[in-house]
Amino acid sequence: MRAEYSARVIPDCPECGGAGVPLLFGLPVPEAVDAAMNGSLALGGCFLPDSTPHWQCPQQHRWSDANEAVWDEQLRAVLSAYGYNESEEQLS
Repeated sequence: MRAEYSARVIPDCPECGGAGVPLLFGLPVPEAVDAAMNGSLALGGCFLPDSTPHWQCPQQHRWSDANEAVWDEQLRAVLSAYGYNESEEQLS
């Protein structure tokens, strides 16, 4: 059973109003794959676009938020809830 997690504010999609989940680019750690399979985060692939979005909604709209710290906090909370130990590895 995975731990519960929370962060301050998860932005809503500016296009459809759906709740955003953190969007992660690069080679994902196994915990990120598990979280993505459960809809707790989204995987963006290995190649970073010129303007990197931070969030994705269930309709797969992607956007950036001016407060990158909220994205970082939520991403770390999700990964931690799925068993990721940051002291053992570095985030992608």
